[in-house]
Amino acid sequence: MSALIQGTADWLEMRRSYIGASDAPVIMGVSPWKTPYQLWKEKLGLYEQETNKAMRRGTSMEETARREFELTTGYVTKPKVVFSTQYDWMMASLDGITDAGDVLVEIKCPGSVDHSSAVSGRVPDKYMPQMQHQMACTGLDHGYYFSFNGTTGALVEVERDDDYIKKLITKEQRFWESIQEMEAPELEDRDFHLRSDVEWTQTAEEYKSLRLQLKALELQEKKLKERLIDISGNSNIVGGGIKLSKVLRKGAVEYTKIPELIDVDLESYRKGPVEYWKVS
Repeated sequence: MSALIQGTADWLEMRRSYIGASDAPVIMGVSPWKTPYQLWKEKLGLYEQETNKAMRRGTSMEETARREFELTTGYVTKPKVVFSTQYDWMMASLDGITDAGDVLVEIKCPGSVDHSSAVSGRVPDKYMPQMQHQMACTGLDHGYYFSFNGTTGALVEVERDDDYIKKLITKEQRFWESIQEMEAPELEDRDFHLRSDVEWTQTAEEYKSLRLQLKALELQEKKLKERLIDISGNSNIVGGGIKLSKVLRKGAVEYTKIPELIDVDLESYRKGPVEYWKVS
């Protein structure tokens, strides 16, 4: 357990260094609000999600919802940050857990559609990864999902699903590695802004046309270079405004084969990330 207070600057900074429960739906591809690429940039400090009206509403109502949960169940809970004892990259900011650590609750103050799902006894799909992550992190075999609409609450008990958790852990582990390696996840359609205005369309057409011309010229250049080498008679040649010569250069160093570097953490010598644009 941790004494970190949720919502503080220290807590926000700490979240960048771990995979939390709220990251699970994004990594599992069921979050309607954020893509894996956006989360990846967020963890690297390259992107920050703005707080929207729904998020502010949920935060303002959470304490009232927690008291309603306590009245409904008799369990007294407090928000706490917990860390996995099995995976050093895993944590969870729990909306509520008992002092004994045997009962946890995930509180949502959603819109009418999601609240209706809870009333019917079903947790919305986008929140299930979050709850399974919490159970994986705490080791508990069940938890409570509590939906509160400002007036009434709907309680759903959620059982631990070890098969699902296995898939979740695998995907979260890969995502964590992508952060360490600074290898971005594949972009989704949501990661792009659609433009169809005249300026963009004309510029894009000109770019594509030029790229085709360049590829054709590069192919032609390669063939002519091969022809020059073929007719050189394996000699250095000067003539017609060009020089053709055979050059030797050192081979690349295979750092993985240097014994002295086997136990050296080369990542500590890596420079910071560099952003660049790719056109495809």
